Amino acid sequence: MADGSVGAGQHRDLADRSSLPTGAVVAYGSGDLAFNLYFTFCSLFLLYFYTDVLGISASVGGLIIMAALMWEGITDPAMGVIASRTRSRFGSYRPYLLFGAPLLALAFVSMFLPLGLSGNALAFFCLATHILFRTVYTVVNIPFVALSARMSADSLVRSRLAGARMLFAIITGLFLAAATLPLVARFGGGREGFLWVATLYAFIATLVLLNCFKRTQETIGEAPDAHPTFSAMLRAVGSNRVFLLLLGATLVGSIGYAMGGKALLYYMKYYAGSEETITIGLTVSLAAAALSMLPWVKVTQRIGKRAVWLSGIAISATANILIFAIAPKAGPMLYGLLAFSGVGNAAFVLTFWSMLPDTVEVGEWQTGLRAEGALVGFLAFTQKVALGVGTGLIGILLDVIGYVPNAQQAPDTLTSIRGLATLVPAALAVGAGLFIYFYPLDTRTHARLVRAIGWRNARRRGRASSTPDNGQTT
Repeated sequence: MADGSVGAGQHRDLADRSSLPTGAVVAYGSGDLAFNLYFTFCSLFLLYFYTDVLGISASVGGLIIMAALMWEGITDPAMGVIASRTRSRFGSYRPYLLFGAPLLALAFVSMFLPLGLSGNALAFFCLATHILFRTVYTVVNIPFVALSARMSADSLVRSRLAGARMLFAIITGLFLAAATLPLVARFGGGREGFLWVATLYAFIATLVLLNCFKRTQETIGEAPDAHPTFSAMLRAVGSNRVFLLLLGATLVGSIGYAMGGKALLYYMKYYAGSEETITIGLTVSLAAAALSMLPWVKVTQRIGKRAVWLSGIAISATANILIFAIAPKAGPMLYGLLAFSGVGNAAFVLTFWSMLPDTVEVGEWQTGLRAEGALVGFLAFTQKVALGVGTGLIGILLDVIGYVPNAQQAPDTLTSIRGLATLVPAALAVGAGLFIYFYPLDTRTHARLVRAIGWRNARRRGRASSTPDNGQTT
């Protein structure tokens, strides 16, 4: 098997890698602005669009989103392998930003085309366009996520990259929460309003992704002749215990994240106040997350990613339990607890994405194969399946508890919505924390691992240069 290690001169000194230009960090991070104009928009508003605008039942709407997310999850690992094996003058991952961004915009807008359909035809159209969107999203997003592992091998630099990503993601979510429903109303409301807003967001996202392609570089990569097979990547993934712990935390935590996020909209509209409460509540929560992101990056440098993740769980779970116990309506108490929850969620999203590229070196040390595309793909598969299951469960449970769109809900229904929005995500966040508690990799250990890989590769190159007829093998 060809040596999948880093090519000559591509592992740099840690101090040199830490000097990754700020412009490159910002350009890469801004990619999450684009992806969250799509992803967060769907997370916050697509089920609401299906139920309260198109009139689709909550069960059908939830199952549509679940099916599309599970399809996306299935395609994620395959796309990770394809991207890892891609060779071009732009690198392995950046070409997908260049050529995929316009296609992603068209697929997104297609979900909101007002074709005048109803009944089963409408449900089928929603399913088909959502699956199309999720497919193209995978083609562009998986290479983008894997790109950070090729921009630097330093754990703290990757924390900067993840912090920039998450800061842009949260700011974008804040914008979406504050502006989407008012913009929909300004553009005429209903289907037409959502179509114009989707078109605007897709245009912005395309420009941002093209700039991300232009301003980033892949400075760390596999040897030019390394073409790992799918079975080799499967073995690399299966033997990486550190990655598997992160995978378990992702599965449990993402189910809770999806269920809580979807149910919270219904809690704020039907129990806490009105549709306007949704905009205020989401804005407050995401603003708190955005403001806390940079402090969390600083704290990560002091206490490590594992401790920050666990701290975020404690904060967000406490906030959710208090919301259920106090049951506040629109006002300072509700918004304060939502802000508290946002701070905890910021710690989760930062550490989740900054831990992922660190697991690449663990696998490389164990197998000699840099399989960041496969690792990203399998983690994304788990995340998407979990988000799909969570969304589908919320849709089904809303019907089970007697939810009726755009109507006053029964007292028992409101109590159930409160539990779905708070206690369920709190319990599952704690479950994810049990996996992260055993996560063994810290910044110092990762730095030693990177140096050891560099030394091993240098010795291999030295042996290969002295006996060129033998080639490089693992």
